[in-house]
Amino acid sequence: MERKLIALDLDGTTLNAASQLNSATIQTMQRLQAAGHIVSIITGRSYQGSQHIYDDLHLTSPMINFNGSLGHLPHQSWASEYQFTLNKAVVLALVKYREQLGINQIIAENKTSTMTAGQDIVAGKFFPEIADSPRLTPETLTRNPNSLVLLVQLDRRSAIVDWINDHFGEVVDVGVWGGPDAILEVTSKGVHKAKGVAYLADYFHINRQNVIAFGDEHNDLEMLQYAGLGVAMTNGTDAIKSIADDVTTYDNDQNGVARYLTHYFGMAE
Repeated sequence: MERKLIALDLDGTTLNAASQLNSATIQTMQRLQAAGHIVSIITGRSYQGSQHIYDDLHLTSPMINFNGSLGHLPHQSWASEYQFTLNKAVVLALVKYREQLGINQIIAENKTSTMTAGQDIVAGKFFPEIADSPRLTPETLTRNPNSLVLLVQLDRRSAIVDWINDHFGEVVDVGVWGGPDAILEVTSKGVHKAKGVAYLADYFHINRQNVIAFGDEHNDLEMLQYAGLGVAMTNGTDAIKSIADDVTTYDNDQNGVARYLTHYFGMAE
């Protein structure tokens, strides 16, 4: 069989409902990597928030963080590392008008740093790395971040999206997280997970038809459309399932990705 690039979203896909890896998932990825396939994490998470998962899977491949804004090789310097960043002016405008707009907390992240302004009770659930993070101010923000996450008041969400699009729509995209929490993600214009996957496919000389991607949410859409085989989780959104080439039989709590790949590659369970 030709070498495949297997692109894994983490939350709601490769990870179970407790945001953990099941042993079957670890074993399956190990076997595929040993067989010569490229297994790569493609996540909206920061590097700090995903490094332990990369290590637990014992991967040797590059990883894509911040939904395509950062591509790097963990624990090593990689000559092909890339990053897309947001202009500081966008960040500082949001910091300035944060309370007025109804933004509870702003989280600006790079590969190795996290800064925050404001406070929101759900932030720690998604961003454990913010616990001791420095304050985000015009003085401390010395470089353009890869990613900006806004925890907003739910009834103000659409107005905030409109405000950002009105002021900075030519240079940024705003994504709305699924789920009950009102979270917005601001990225450099035109950057999404498919950019990262395409970059890796090109780097490893893997034809698009040999890319298998798994996801469950809106931020996986372009990646699943790009892949030769885009697989939605059975626990995924209706929108994702409607554009996918296939849907897993089992959900993320039942090792859905591992079981799908075991079947696909004809491996004994």
